Parts: sequence; C-alpha cells; structure tokens
Amino acid sequence: MKVLSIDLASRRYRDFGIALLEEGTGEPGFPDPEELGLSGEPEAADCAAALESFCKVNDVGVLLLDGPHGWRHPDSSIEHMRLSERVLNTPGKTGIPGQAKPKNFLRYIQFSIDLFHELHFTYGWSLMHAGWHRRRKRRWVVESFPSAAWELLGLERLPGKSRVKRADLNRFTKQLGQVTGYDLPKGLSHDELQAAVVLPAGDAIARRDPDGVILVGYDPIVDEQGNILEGWIVEPRLA
Repeated sequence: MKVLSIDLASRRYRDFGIALLEEGTGEPGFPDPEELGLSGEPEAADCAAALESFCKVNDVGVLLLDGPHGWRHPDSSIEHMRLSERVLNTPGKTGIPGQAKPKNFLRYIQFSIDLFHELHFTYGWSLMHAGWHRRRKRRWVVESFPSAAWELLGLERLPGKSRVKRADLNRFTKQLGQVTGYDLPKGLSHDELQAAVVLPAGDAIARRDPDGVILVGYDPIVDEQGNILEGWIVEPRLA
C-alpha cells in the first residue's frame, strides 16, 4: 500500500505540494501535479476524480490532505472553530457551514471540505474514526496539519513560505530525513516539505499502527443536510 500526501492550494494546482511513499520503504517520491492529472485552477469534483484515478492505479490506500474536512458543529461550546483547530492553533478557523475566520480563508476551506466530501461520498474513501485500526479493507482520506507535525517530531516548525530561503529548506530537509529515516532528495520546495512531514502518520495508518499517530478532535458527524462536522486532525508520532 502507498501513502499520498498533498499540501493543498485553492488557486493553482501547481501550488500543490505532493509526496508519495510506499509503505515501509522510507524513500518518498515527489510527483508534479500534472502527473496526478491536475492542471489549471482547483475544482473539488475534478480534483477528486483525478485523485481517485491516480490512487487506484498506484495502489494508494491512505490519502493525507492539508485542509479541513468538516465544519464546526453549531452546538459546540468552542466559538468560531472546530475543537481540533483550537487544540492545534491552526491559522484558519472553520466555522459553521459557509463561515471561516479570517474571511480570506473561506475559499481554501470550502475547497478542502468539498474535496473531502467528494472523496468520501462519491468514491467511498473512509473518514478517520476512533478505533480505525480495527477496521480492515478501508481506504482512508485523512486531514493533516503539517505545521504542527514538525514540532511533534521534535523539530523546529517550518516558517512560512515567504520567510524561508533555499538554504533553510535544505536544512529542514536534512533534519526531517534524520528524524524519520527517509531518504529525501535535495531541492524540495516548501510545499513538498509540508507534504513530506506528515508521511510518518500515513505510513502508520497503512500499517494499522495506532501508536504511530496522534488524533486531535473527535469523530466526524454528518448532519441532516449532508455536511461533515468536526472530525479528527491526524499527526505523526514517532516511537
């Protein structure tokens, strides 16, 4: 089984960061969006169809996406955001359906949630639930948050894209390789590094190893309108 991790973007597919790992190999690949059939401006239904096709052909059973998959539950005591976002202090806060803070995050959040919705309801990918490791023959589509993953792996958090130079990216690549044991090539982009840092969580899911992940939040709920609410953000945990 393979793990595909994507650092999403909502305006151009070429801004996606993509990492592909075969379970147990420790040698990630970094395909371009075009290799996944993605070009132009992201649209959830088309993106889901392309990912479904690529994952079937390449035996991908775990799909990690850096973006929310559920809205805030309207009865939550936490204002403006989901529980998982409060715990991890994500920069974008997902409100009730159609709302986000800051407002300029709404396009990205809406795209991500729509993408999860398509993958789950149209193509049958499973959303993460407590006790996931006891469920066999599932394909998991999983919400990740790479920024927190760096610190959970004992590393300095990767700064924002506008504040890092090539030398910084090379240093982070080397450190990530040392911690994970992955053979990472030189020249990785900021987006590719963000996709790579959560791969240990995907690998643990592929191996059905609950000790290799940290789940933040609680089980997703589907409301009467078909909206996915809340859900887990999954982070890597090394032994």
